[in-house]
Amino acid sequence: MPIAAATPLAYALVARIAAEHSVRILAIKGPLLEKMGLRSKKISSDADILVEPSRMSEFCAILEKYGWNDREVRFSPSILDPHSRTLIHANWPSDIDVHSYFPGFFGKADEVFDLLWETRIEGELANVPVPTASRVANAVIALLHVLRNSPAAEDNVQHAEIMAALKRDMEPAEFQALVRLADVGRVRRVLEEELRELGVAGPFDDLDSVELARWKINRTSAEATTGGWLYAIRTAGWKAKIGIFFRALHPSNEELRKDPGMADANHLEMVRTRAKRLARGIRTLPAASINLFRNRVN
Repeated sequence: MPIAAATPLAYALVARIAAEHSVRILAIKGPLLEKMGLRSKKISSDADILVEPSRMSEFCAILEKYGWNDREVRFSPSILDPHSRTLIHANWPSDIDVHSYFPGFFGKADEVFDLLWETRIEGELANVPVPTASRVANAVIALLHVLRNSPAAEDNVQHAEIMAALKRDMEPAEFQALVRLADVGRVRRVLEEELRELGVAGPFDDLDSVELARWKINRTSAEATTGGWLYAIRTAGWKAKIGIFFRALHPSNEELRKDPGMADANHLEMVRTRAKRLARGIRTLPAASINLFRNRVN
């Protein structure tokens, strides 16, 4: 089954399973952005699902009964709180990313989800109706996605497409919904530039110093991985710092084999991977260190 067909079908499958088990889920991102006129055509390799936070583990366990299991990935510390699980199926070419909340929202996860659920619409994927976050909500989520790390060229293009679409045809009701989501989701500071462009009035100081610092570190790190390790070392207790440092410097072979294409790597390939990883860490260490110093977190 081609990815272009598999991803919409994955959304439809999840929606049906959730309905059968009375779990509230919302389809977000991916092909929905095209249908809503928020981005140009692009094949999505995974289905992004937002689930009511209190039932995240339960719903993933339900999906496991249908053959969906966690993708094994090498451990890498995150500056922002863990928020999603990537599920794969042996007979399905696309993944399912299940989110309990979306990074960039600093409001309470359950309150944010309740608002997104209240303002949901019925979308259609693979000719099947699915509960979907509203157009404004999907736009905000997509903007948070492209802004949470140092942007690539593709991210800049998508950011421009979303902003152009919102400026072009946002209805008054959508504008009010945007303001409400900005308040409940506490994204005024994170999306200050975008909200100002769209005509939203201040204030924009809805984050405390620690929250803002964590976002800035994640947002501006030359390499999110290097920044994540430095942040983990800095915020860990003294006894844990050494262990984290050596895990960052020299992960086990078992950990490295979780990387894509590394499952059957031989000794020489392992050595090359370690050398490339070390070189990348050395190259990005100065910028990541400066970034962490500028955005001190107590």
